[in-house]
Amino acid sequence: MDLSRFLSWIPGWLGFLALIVVGVAMTINGIANPGLDATNRLGFIDFGICAAVIGTFSWIAGGTSKIKGREGAVGVKVAVHDLPWWAWLVDLGVLLLAIVVFIASR
Repeated sequence: MDLSRFLSWIPGWLGFLALIVVGVAMTINGIANPGLDATNRLGFIDFGICAAVIGTFSWIAGGTSKIKGREGAVGVKVAVHDLPWWAWLVDLGVLLLAIVVFIASR
């Protein structure tokens, strides 16, 4: 089976949904996992919320995504298209805010 043909059947919104689900899973792991130290717990919660917010905002702002194939040994390569320039700036701002919160809270 041709992998690129199979991937072309996957709906474009699945990339954003996957980012949101991963962000929520990271946040839940940071809250519920008793084996994490304080720094790791904060990292999972902070960057999990960041991923969920960026995925949701980018999807609402009109971005489209397309799964392109495997990226390295683990993971999937997702290309984002049609996202307005101001939405990229908001996404960058959310990421920078998450980094500042993580560093300031340590």
